Amino acid sequence: MDVSRLTSPETAVYEDTTYYFCSGRCKERFLENPAVFVSNSRIKTGIRCKACQTEIYGESYTRDGGPYCCEKCYFRDRFLGGVLEKMEGIFLATIEAFVQAIDAREHEVGDHSYRVTQFAMILSKEIGITGRALVDIYCGSLLHDIGKIGVPDSILLKQGRLSEEELAVMAQHPETGYRIISHIGYLSRVAEIIYSHHELYDGTGYPRGLKGEEIILGARIFAVCDTLDALTVDRPYRHAVPFEEAKEYILSVSGTRFDPRVVDAFLRTESLLEEYVAKIMI
Repeated sequence: MDVSRLTSPETAVYEDTTYYFCSGRCKERFLENPAVFVSNSRIKTGIRCKACQTEIYGESYTRDGGPYCCEKCYFRDRFLGGVLEKMEGIFLATIEAFVQAIDAREHEVGDHSYRVTQFAMILSKEIGITGRALVDIYCGSLLHDIGKIGVPDSILLKQGRLSEEELAVMAQHPETGYRIISHIGYLSRVAEIIYSHHELYDGTGYPRGLKGEEIILGARIFAVCDTLDALTVDRPYRHAVPFEEAKEYILSVSGTRFDPRVVDAFLRTESLLEEYVAKIMI
């Protein structure tokens, strides 16, 4: 991805450390109470989520005046409308355990899978996807990088440019993920999203060079969400950029990298997307 033309993001200094933000609004939110947001310094509330029983840090949520819940459960309930209740709890717990294992290996971008899943749900709902198809995109977004289980740490965690040989190994992870998931009947469409999540609308992606609507819709949605996260979160090799600049980049490659229909949905939901980017930016 060419991000050389993107300018520096908003910054603020707290306890001799510089933090980067996607927008002025995100920066202001941080400055209201920096201690809540500083990495590895989460403030305990003493409350556990009634849905998943994990301890809640920082802000807690309620549903119609009901029990407390964590942001992940709140978001899932808001955008999936109870569809996931039809899935067995242990099945969903297994999926999320896979996700935690994947993100733990790439700790510098922690919770990446959850972030792109939030973006994907926002865009999918805007496009009009509901029911089982929405669950497929939810699970496919969460599990998109499961194939990285097969990538050696020396490549996955390398702090520099990968060699051509290393890139070739990394590029195998969509197919590896597909092989891991495809034999699970309930996840057959999820497996296809995993297999296709690095395909590009103009056919220049990998591993199969699919083009346009040859690419499953969930993967076309995911591609936009993955780029939004890649641009608006700090990486070891560059700082995050403001939401507006990420949007400009996404618009500039509509019709080449991305499905124009998905980019149109992005524009219609940009206020909500920016709100969620602001929550997870730091």
